[in-house]
Amino acid sequence: MSKSKATYQELEKRLAEAESIVEALKNHEVDAVVGKDKIAFMLLRGVENTLLNSEAEFRAMFDLPGIGMAQADTPALRFTRVNQKFCEIVGYSAEELLTKTYIDLTDPEDRERDMNELARVLRGTADSWSIEKHCIRKDGSIIRVVVNGVVLRDNIGRAVRIMAMIRDLTPSAVTHEEVR
Repeated sequence: MSKSKATYQELEKRLAEAESIVEALKNHEVDAVVGKDKIAFMLLRGVENTLLNSEAEFRAMFDLPGIGMAQADTPALRFTRVNQKFCEIVGYSAEELLTKTYIDLTDPEDRERDMNELARVLRGTADSWSIEKHCIRKDGSIIRVVVNGVVLRDNIGRAVRIMAMIRDLTPSAVTHEEVR
């Protein structure tokens, strides 16, 4: 059984496919090339660098000192990530907050209104929510905060996490810049 020789057009097509692969390998853009009939790139380095850069950018924004930030899972609304400013606002350590839910810190008088706002976003009828409410600090004192949040969804549109920015509105927390 003899193989027929490739036509000029087939060879030209293969060469064009191979040139981009060779170039990617030279530039360390790929770690491997796999496949016999189909060529697939494993863009591990590029994906890894992009992911690391994205995580660094997210961490830098999340940890900005001027605003409280919190991330919680759905549907339980248990905190999964908090920044130092949020810890200062509510008086809990990060470890303590990771055992609490978003609702645990909401004054009982504000819970129904707060949950109605959040439910609109979880159901997909709104993209974000913003609410001024009373929050219960660890020491039992009540403070006024404003919460601005969004829901993150998976690839089928299911709510999987909430992200919120929390700003303390109590008079003692207002800085000179905010007064101006």
